[in-house]
Amino acid sequence: MKTRIKLRGAEYIVKLIELLDAKDLFAYPGGAILPLYDALKFSKLNSVLVRHEQGAAFAANGYARVAGKPGFCLATSGPGATNLVTGIADAYADSVPMIAITGQVNLPLIGTDAFQETDITGICIPITKKTFLITSLEDAAGIFSEAYRISMHGRPGPVLIDIPRSVQLSYIDLDEDWEDHFKKPNPEVVYNVTDNDIKAAAKILSEAKKPLIIAGHGILLSKAWEELRAFVRRENIPVISTILGIGAMPYNDPLFFQWLGMHGMKYSNLAVQEADLIVAWGIRFDDRITGKLDTFAPNAKIFHVDIDRSESGKNVKTELFIHGDVKKVIANIPDTRNAENKKDRAAWVSHLNDLREEYPIMDADYSQFTEVTAIKVLEEMLEEDAIVTTDVGQHQMWAAQYIVRMKPNHFLTSGGLGSMGFGLPAAMGAQAAAPANDVWCVTGDGSFQMNFQELITCVQEKWPVKVLLLDNAYLGMVRQWQEQFYAKNYSGVELLNPDFVMMAKAFGMDSVSAESAEELKEAIKKAQNCEKPFLIHAKVLKEENVLPMVAPGTSLSDTIYYPAKTVKPEKQKVLGKSV
Repeated sequence: MKTRIKLRGAEYIVKLIELLDAKDLFAYPGGAILPLYDALKFSKLNSVLVRHEQGAAFAANGYARVAGKPGFCLATSGPGATNLVTGIADAYADSVPMIAITGQVNLPLIGTDAFQETDITGICIPITKKTFLITSLEDAAGIFSEAYRISMHGRPGPVLIDIPRSVQLSYIDLDEDWEDHFKKPNPEVVYNVTDNDIKAAAKILSEAKKPLIIAGHGILLSKAWEELRAFVRRENIPVISTILGIGAMPYNDPLFFQWLGMHGMKYSNLAVQEADLIVAWGIRFDDRITGKLDTFAPNAKIFHVDIDRSESGKNVKTELFIHGDVKKVIANIPDTRNAENKKDRAAWVSHLNDLREEYPIMDADYSQFTEVTAIKVLEEMLEEDAIVTTDVGQHQMWAAQYIVRMKPNHFLTSGGLGSMGFGLPAAMGAQAAAPANDVWCVTGDGSFQMNFQELITCVQEKWPVKVLLLDNAYLGMVRQWQEQFYAKNYSGVELLNPDFVMMAKAFGMDSVSAESAEELKEAIKKAQNCEKPFLIHAKVLKEENVLPMVAPGTSLSDTIYYPAKTVKPEKQKVLGKSV
């Protein structure tokens, strides 16, 4: 006869989290979650005390992207739970696996407008894959197991588990060896693909004269980059990526033509407009990459592979949609080369190389200390396996344009939701997931002040996160739009900033300022030699605009390029040809 034991609910739940292979729990305490905190004191989990619950959710996001498994965050009821909402929505928009756990008021008080009661499961229904309210401890193991499975199965995303305080304080009878029988779910690969689907894919590829692959976040989520690279090289088909797909292709592969969209390369956008087949793998055709929908890829058929069936034909008309894990789909597509399309593809790649030479990305001008200059200096000094997070705004776009030597899942940015305040907490999560890697947060003065309180979390956890703070005393992207589309009516965008160096030092971390490229190089050397968190305050040119640009409501064909005098083609090293 098996020995039976009694476990308090909070202790049982903490053990379930451990059994789901969690290592770091990004969390903030409060009354409705205190029983769980009591149990955490005796847990193997590293309970990270963030300074704002939004930081917990963003950190779990960064952790998940680097670790390739769900990030866990925890908050109390009421305002603690609602402070997680932006981070949960961000994970949902970018298909990031996350398990958010919230405390709730005692079961009998639910629905009575009790102190710090909010219907967090109801609030989060539109921004999660599923929400759960645990009303009985007997259901807890099944709910946690299912939450993990759902967060990872198919298109990844966040799941919320709400746990009333009274459930945490109740007890459950278990077999003494119950942990040995708990199995972490291993989500099945989605592959609703027939032989006819693969034949159709091969046919549409073989018939195209100007095929173009767009690699999205789905390539990284499915760990399909090796399959993509092998396919591209075998077939000699050019590839571009979305911002969230950065890292899917090596930056210096001759067949990689960087990324497309509102601030993508002009040559990438033109490639889309000239292609006769768009091979869309793991993307959702959002407005930032399509521009005006009825002018997107006007000459092309669309061959779309996605793990989410609801993406089929959602934004663009699809000639062929295959519902399955992109890694497996790519691996199963046979060689489509023949004598005719080999010539067509060679001519097509040659034409795209001509476009790349005609519309290069602008060189950094080291005589001026601009955001582009600062980001390029950092890029040149980054370690090969460095992880870079960004906040949202002009610096985000420039970082994506100029920080090119990125490995898969090493460039982390808020794409779908565009959340200011993402960068620093995401860097914390990335550092927790990859303690041996250099982790840099590239941020702007506006975004940084959304969550800069997390600097002290880095100090407390001894995470050597490095911050490159680009200070132009503006909300730069908003100012740019006001300049371009609102007759320079600068309203609500000028920032009075604190002394960031003094502030960082007040948090107990090293910090220096830089006002030139040479000063920045020295600052980066200091940061790289520092085993603690480090902040560089870079005072950059105030007014600078991100280009290329597709204005809202216009076509990719109308991509705004730099003024002629700012581009120096004779100095431009074309990526993939002269690296």
